[in-house]
Amino acid sequence: MATGSERPQKASGRMTLVVGATGRLGVAISRALVARGDRVALTARDPNKLEAMSAELHDSGRAAGMRAPAPFVVADLTKPDAVETIAHGVRTKIGAIDDVILACGPFPRTPFETLSREDLLHTLTVHAVTPLLLVSALAKDLAKANGAVIALGDSGTSRPYTNHVAYLTAKGALKTGLRALAEELAPDVRVNMVQLGIVADPEADADPLRTHRLAARSALGRFGTPEEVVHVVLALLDSTWATGEVWSIGR
Repeated sequence: MATGSERPQKASGRMTLVVGATGRLGVAISRALVARGDRVALTARDPNKLEAMSAELHDSGRAAGMRAPAPFVVADLTKPDAVETIAHGVRTKIGAIDDVILACGPFPRTPFETLSREDLLHTLTVHAVTPLLLVSALAKDLAKANGAVIALGDSGTSRPYTNHVAYLTAKGALKTGLRALAEELAPDVRVNMVQLGIVADPEADADPLRTHRLAARSALGRFGTPEEVVHVVLALLDSTWATGEVWSIGR
């Protein structure tokens, strides 16, 4: 087995599984990977969005040598069989994967006064339980490839904000779990997180007063962009001497 200092490259580019591939950041990351000559496999719960995304990546990736539409696996992370569905899809449609990007995106509003057990269980399942179990299920593939796992986290786990107890609890659990996995899987697999501040969303940020109030939370006085997130994700994906790290951007 190769050591963590080595990262085999393939003539056709590395194969990266993007979880949450149809969300804004999952889409941006997938596009960037294809643009630089890597291959991607997609998973999300909406088959129509996945099919459209697969075709789009194929069209845009032809110049980089992409020969076929990106394979995809339809799976709902809240379902008990999600891990088995994705792992089976990877092995039957792809063969093996080299790296994993966890870009799970739901951002539920759960005011504390109405917080329920179901809120916590649902959000923990999507953001922590299923992603951690999926990495475990794919660990042998990742180790063989000296692969990397990169997850998108939230700066709110360090600087909490109101009305999102379930989400912040889940992201905090994911951060701790990934740091534990970094120890478990070293030196063959690197496991890291990009901890995000607020990323601009034209649809959600139409209220100028809300936009100003939220942007003021950042020392830079503005929201981040998907392109800025992609830049850091790719840098961390390629940083072969980093594991168990949480890189914070957009404070």
